[in-house]
Amino acid sequence: MKDILRIRIPVWWTHIFQVVVLIMCILAMDPLVPNCHGDDQNSAGDTLPDFTKFTIEELKNVEIVSVSKKPEKLSEVAAAVFVITQEDIRRSGVTSIPEALRLAPGVHVARITSTDWAINIRGLNDRFANNLLVLIDGRSVYTPVFSGVFWDVQDTVMEDIERIEVIRGPGATLWGANAVNGVINIITKQAKKTQGWQVSALGGNKEGIGSVRYGGTLDKEIHYRTYVKYFNRGRLAGIVEDDSVVQPTSDWQSGRGGFRIDWEPGKASAMDLKNSLTLQGEAYKNEYNTKIDRVSLSPPFSILESDTSKASGGHLLGRWRHTFSKTSDTILQFYYDHAEKDYDPSSGRVDTIDLDFQHRFNVFEKHDIVWGLGYRFISDKFDNTFEINMDPDHLNQHLFSAFVQDEIQLTPDRLTLIVGSKFEHNDFTGFEVQPSLRILWTPEKKHAVWGAISRAVRVPSRLEHDVRTNEFVTSATLPMPATIVTLGNNNLVSEDLVAYELGYRVQPISTLWLNTTVFYNDYDELIGLKSGDPYLENKPSPHYIIPLQYDNNLTGEAYGLEVAADWQAIQQWRLKASYTYLNTKIHGDSTGADDFTESFFMGSNPRNQFSVRSLFDITKQLEFDLWLRYVGSLPEINVNHYTTIDARLAWRPIENIELSVVGQNLFEKGHPEYYSLEVERSVYGKLVWSF
Repeated sequence: MKDILRIRIPVWWTHIFQVVVLIMCILAMDPLVPNCHGDDQNSAGDTLPDFTKFTIEELKNVEIVSVSKKPEKLSEVAAAVFVITQEDIRRSGVTSIPEALRLAPGVHVARITSTDWAINIRGLNDRFANNLLVLIDGRSVYTPVFSGVFWDVQDTVMEDIERIEVIRGPGATLWGANAVNGVINIITKQAKKTQGWQVSALGGNKEGIGSVRYGGTLDKEIHYRTYVKYFNRGRLAGIVEDDSVVQPTSDWQSGRGGFRIDWEPGKASAMDLKNSLTLQGEAYKNEYNTKIDRVSLSPPFSILESDTSKASGGHLLGRWRHTFSKTSDTILQFYYDHAEKDYDPSSGRVDTIDLDFQHRFNVFEKHDIVWGLGYRFISDKFDNTFEINMDPDHLNQHLFSAFVQDEIQLTPDRLTLIVGSKFEHNDFTGFEVQPSLRILWTPEKKHAVWGAISRAVRVPSRLEHDVRTNEFVTSATLPMPATIVTLGNNNLVSEDLVAYELGYRVQPISTLWLNTTVFYNDYDELIGLKSGDPYLENKPSPHYIIPLQYDNNLTGEAYGLEVAADWQAIQQWRLKASYTYLNTKIHGDSTGADDFTESFFMGSNPRNQFSVRSLFDITKQLEFDLWLRYVGSLPEINVNHYTTIDARLAWRPIENIELSVVGQNLFEKGHPEYYSLEVERSVYGKLVWSF
């Protein structure tokens, strides 16, 4: 089953988006609009942290928001967190968000096809890593259809990403169901940080990417930006298996455009800022040349057809923040998301409306409390085919949630206790409670020890609940065609995780920072496939059915170690290294599930991963970077281990122009990362011009 969309954005939303973008473009070109050409670019950036040139000391004091839904220093959080900065993205030479996630320890990123990635944390990885929650600027991009993320439609201008906060381990207490093994929050820059023009062009043997972005001001209180981006990525290589070549996926084109407006009332009059408002939106369209396997009950039973699959959609997000004091504020956020996608050989549409409110306040200087309420409405519609059938083909779902978390200073600046829980009600499994208990001990400034016990759940997906798929097989023991039929199950309960974590952070010298985490995950009620006895079905023509049904018939455990080091060897040279050990085991239940049943729990993870990055400034204008990665084998799907090295050489002839040449996978011609298609060696050149 392939996942490619055919999407029709509602006409009214498209018109609104076009009008907003048109107004922005007109304002950008109008010389009568004050400061519309970014005259206050430098002053605008003075009030914001610059994530591009942090020292070790500055990096550990960076404020992040994804762990507790409030600003807190990276070195003082009771969780396994890694921040991928804009400098990391730029100097790594990555060209997409999935590639950027390879920079974080404990994250397994595997390229499946030109358009698909398997990305997961602390668990068995698969095309739809159903226990990883992904957010972009606080907007969930986790799809309830397959319980996963369609990475082919998650994109933006890479230079506009401020940072990516990666939480390894459960985040369900604040973010809710499906934030089981981790949370990834991709945070883009405020509009005031992207003033003026920026043109980026990239071309190589595997892809071509171009983007244009403009940022300006309507007055000193309102900043905005608009952008358009297009890319064309080539196919992955096929490899020979049993004297036959595995068919590669074909070329992939994508275009998108978006805007962001940030308003800070009171800035122009030098008043204390009590409010900030953000409005942002985006529309995209993707096309993929692909092959679809059409099956029927008549010979030859299966026909491979060439086709063009499409994906399109868009979103609109608004956020209002009101500050009462340094220790009290509220945030109200709303977003609407529309997506249509070809799930070859069927297609579907999903519309999501989300409303979220949170309030933070301080009590007796010892209790920092965050609480909130949320509501989400999800409406889907599927075009059923013989191969894939949803029953019902249209469904509306409602999700209600509330959370509370209290950060208690047991001993000021030394011992902190964090307790909280998420309470949710969904239409599939009903009421869910997801508590956590965390403790942080900082015996002195350069040392921190933390521990956590958390519960998180993963709600069954729409597919696991309501699907019927038909896939033909051949069998010498049956006198007529036979098809494997996979059936949904209305009686599924949520998958359950209880996680235990222990972490230690230390800065032994001013130029070195070490971060270590050990963990143990105990899974229950995991959803697998349970087989039944074959039977004869006469409609539409006589054929045998080999039934499989989704069932909570598996348990499992995962344990491991994650280590990250950041060393500023000399002023011009920085080294970053990480190592991950992960052991995951899945078991059938006590009712006698055998290896056949367990084999349908798809997924695999490398037991060992290792990464070393060297960032060297030859001169102020010339940079040379190397990135060595080792990824262990995936035994469940017969993928061998591999080692890659990437190299980047960048030159700034003048301050606002950067030219770079990047080589990826230089050790070998290519290697498979997941299943059979090979990720080949690639070389590209890139120009970024800001003015």
